[in-house]
Amino acid sequence: MSRASAAFRVPLALALAVLAALGLCSLPACERDAVPPLVEVTAVNPRAIEVGDRLELAGTGYPQGRTARLTFRGSLFRPGQPEVQRAAIEAEGVVVGSDRIEVLVTDALEDAFCGHGDRAAHTTMTGDVEVAFASSAPGAPPLVGTMRGVSLDVTPSSVRASVLASRSAEGARVLDYLGVVPGPATPRGLPIERITAGSPAEHAGFQVGDVITTVDGVHVREVSDVIPASARSTRITIRHGDSGAEETKSLTMAAFASERIPVEYAPALLVVGLALAVLLLLVLPAPVVASELELRVARHLRAGRARTFVRALFGRGPRTIAAVLVSVLVATFAFGPYVLAPDLDAVFLLLAAVALLVAARVTTSRGGMAAVRAAGEVMAYAVVLGLAVAGAFVHAGAMRLVEIVRAQGGLPWEVASARHPVGLVLGFAYLAGLVALLRAKDDAPLRADARLDDVAAASAKAPPSRSGLLLERVGLVLACALAAAMFFGGWQVPGLDARGTAREVLGAVTFVAKTWGLAGAVLACASLATPWTAAQARSFVWKRLAPALLAGGLLVAAARRLGPSESLELAAGVTVVAAAALLAIRAALRVRAAMRSPEPHASPFL
Repeated sequence: MSRASAAFRVPLALALAVLAALGLCSLPACERDAVPPLVEVTAVNPRAIEVGDRLELAGTGYPQGRTARLTFRGSLFRPGQPEVQRAAIEAEGVVVGSDRIEVLVTDALEDAFCGHGDRAAHTTMTGDVEVAFASSAPGAPPLVGTMRGVSLDVTPSSVRASVLASRSAEGARVLDYLGVVPGPATPRGLPIERITAGSPAEHAGFQVGDVITTVDGVHVREVSDVIPASARSTRITIRHGDSGAEETKSLTMAAFASERIPVEYAPALLVVGLALAVLLLLVLPAPVVASELELRVARHLRAGRARTFVRALFGRGPRTIAAVLVSVLVATFAFGPYVLAPDLDAVFLLLAAVALLVAARVTTSRGGMAAVRAAGEVMAYAVVLGLAVAGAFVHAGAMRLVEIVRAQGGLPWEVASARHPVGLVLGFAYLAGLVALLRAKDDAPLRADARLDDVAAASAKAPPSRSGLLLERVGLVLACALAAAMFFGGWQVPGLDARGTAREVLGAVTFVAKTWGLAGAVLACASLATPWTAAQARSFVWKRLAPALLAGGLLVAAARRLGPSESLELAAGVTVVAAAALLAIRAALRVRAAMRSPEPHASPFL
């Protein structure tokens, strides 16, 4: 026992020495010897910002002439939306003095805080602001300063007036349910002028003269900020007018009948949408036209090879060079806010595509009257394309291509053609107009059973038609680039909201891939049937495209009067994507089965 006790004496003595050292270091003398931080953030002003403002960060130790890397970490609160936790938003600032950093509030920074398009909303960020500078010494850690407990309000600038009016009406309905008659809104909150007897506000202890300062984490600056984040309950912070003390109260919203679909119902809507997609595509029989198209696709693929498809899409020689050049032109739209002008980029793509298609038809026409007739046919389809684009402009409330792209997301169910019926109908009319334009050729030499080998051979057999085919292909790519930006998310990349060179390059590659994918789909659809005559083309325009454009216009008029519903748009987008995926899988399986079965043929002796 004596040996065991002696063996424990040394470790015990060491432990006591360590504890004594830690205790001494906690004394004020050791605190005075601690090294202060090299970079310190002391204030952030102003606390309410929008696009075009300059956010100033006061502090000490900022190195002159350096670029500061800012990171906003915390929770994002938006009216009527659930809390976004552990958000991290990055930005760049310029050191204008040893004690001041300026950050320009750009559209990209606004999108990171408030969201995209019509879903953008006034956002209150609560958390920390971190300022970092890269060290000048190789391998040394960066200089970092952090300010905790920062509250910042960001107001979007590109939301349609009808959406703002819808949100204000919803906030007014919430206040009416609570029994609160508000006064004019101020930057410090919403004052209470009268309380209805027996209302939830009276039972909760609200008093006349109090000011509603926060609703579910959102600083109240307008009536639209009163929309609860949940359909079950809401937490409202009020400041008493006599004492200035703040108090947070929880009120139930179970009896409130909201006009918008609550976010909690999104899973149920998703299940219903997926069930409808499965019912329509896997249970109901396929139409006859779908079976005919599948057989034609199988006939094309039976004798085709990968090299044949690439040649039919990109061509050889001058067409390949033109494909590379037009891809570079398309990619430039993802590298900046605009190429020609903010309001002219979309119009430029449409006019350039129509001009090239008209030149292609005029070049391949024989005689002056034939050239005039061909140009008139192309201009008739250009009217269809222009009406579809105009409807998309009206629905988005903007003509700037970059704003229309920012209003969409990078995921398949976040693009305009999936999440809203307006985008789906107008996108169908636009692409169907392109397909009809390519098929309406009276002098086309291809038959109904022509294969891709024949397409590639016919495109290069005669020197006079090469220039026309080249112009037509470039015009088609530009038209598909406009469709990719307007209806299919453009250069948005899923999961990447930060800006930078790598993100812009990835967005440009994504935009070019979407453009050529649409071009390949349009060419494939145009080559699956016999070229139309003028009468057949007019019939398609009046019986298919005109009703689609009329339905799109009616949907645009209805959508302008209704506010967006995040849960409904999410359910609609997932349903459309699931239906398209199931349709593609079913078509692929049927085409594969048709390719494996022997091709029927007639006996020469019959």
